[in-house]
Amino acid sequence: MYKVLIVDDEPWVAKGLKKLIDWESLGYTVIGDVHDGIEAMEAIQDMNPDVVLSDIRMPGLNGIELIESIRLHGLETKVILISGYAEFEYAQKAIQLGAFDYLLKQVDRNTLTETLLRLKIELANSHKGNREQDFHLEDLFELLEPDNNIKINNFMINRRLEFEFPHYRFISCLYPHSSAWDAIAEQAAQNGTQWFRLRTGQNKLSYLVNYDEQKKPIGLLDFISGSLAGAQYVGISGIGLYSTPIGKLYQESDIALSSSSFLQKQSITEYKSADHVAALTKLVLKIELAIKGYKRDVIRQGLDELCEECETRSMLIDQISALYNQIVLFVYKYYGNSELVQGLEYLTYSQIVRSCESVRQLFERISVIFERQSDEEMLLSKETVKKIIEYIDSSFTEDISLSMLSRQFNVSLGYLSALIKKETGTNYSDYVVAKRLNLAKELLSDESLSIQEIVERVGYKDYFHFNKLFKKHFGITPSKHRKI
Repeated sequence: MYKVLIVDDEPWVAKGLKKLIDWESLGYTVIGDVHDGIEAMEAIQDMNPDVVLSDIRMPGLNGIELIESIRLHGLETKVILISGYAEFEYAQKAIQLGAFDYLLKQVDRNTLTETLLRLKIELANSHKGNREQDFHLEDLFELLEPDNNIKINNFMINRRLEFEFPHYRFISCLYPHSSAWDAIAEQAAQNGTQWFRLRTGQNKLSYLVNYDEQKKPIGLLDFISGSLAGAQYVGISGIGLYSTPIGKLYQESDIALSSSSFLQKQSITEYKSADHVAALTKLVLKIELAIKGYKRDVIRQGLDELCEECETRSMLIDQISALYNQIVLFVYKYYGNSELVQGLEYLTYSQIVRSCESVRQLFERISVIFERQSDEEMLLSKETVKKIIEYIDSSFTEDISLSMLSRQFNVSLGYLSALIKKETGTNYSDYVVAKRLNLAKELLSDESLSIQEIVERVGYKDYFHFNKLFKKHFGITPSKHRKI
């Protein structure tokens, strides 16, 4: 069923349109009606309808402005406008802006039915295109894996690209809204740079940029300031050559982008391979000795110092991840057989970005396990425990972190983590991932859904992260599973 949102400033007209035809027999379902353009745009972003049936004259945003806003947000929602004879010029402009069609008031039942049948064919073709794009995305997933040794020159030969400059960088960008661009775009060039664009997430684009760092470095700066002006965060890789593995450059740009969005100190971050972990050896040793001796105050003090160092040095997220995992290793080294380590896990940089709100909250995961639990927590009722698990089961597709749950149920992070491990047999993140992936596996049987739509439904935004998790969990990628 394709989802339809009806927009009209007169509620009785909207209700009349809902009753005018048998929507479900045509393959549509009306998911709601709203009564002004601003409310309509909010509903479109929240409910993601396939089709909007809208009056052309409304308060807030009129029909033309609504179409412009939909396109500005990169959404693929189809729009059918309803207009009077006096609004014919508006209707013509709407068609130019990409409206599917317009209908004259009063809307005729047969005309609406015929329009929806034509639109259904276009929507079906669009979904077919989305499925074809799934395979493009899967190719990218394999190509951009960090352990993939395909070099830039091999990539260019396979894509029949000709780049003339000696240096390469990957630049990954996070945008405020999702992108409707294709998975793979054509090569483009300007002012001493050439680039190739890839869509690497719902609201993420990555560019392989070719330029001359020595003769014309300004070309790269012009590209960033001009072509990437709408990006919220930007991550820039180190410099690569013709023989550099393309996966390595992409991961560097992704680490820089993740660092920028996680630390939120600067909107543009360049990848640099400085080894901060080695520079903090004394502090890390101090924390290890404190953990070995179970000196809680010293552990807390050492972790606070480590947080300050990470923030002061503007450390990249992969270095922060390395430090965190080194401390986790110490906990397992000295207390691996005790209940103390329940819920404590090693985290990749991408897991840190998704599960923590700050560096301090990350290291809090370690410090809290050395704090004594209150009698109230230790006597948490079975009914409360049941409520916590039920809440997770009903909300696993939402972006809910363990720290948010601990605040909501007024339980310390460490205790809640151990509690979930005891009740489910696994830690919180693995429990949520398993539920999301099992739901995704069920949704893959619905051929009308593209994999990108399934990714969003189960609670992810990044296709590549989802693809990696699915393959690790089931041993096969989502596209290949769909073919079985």
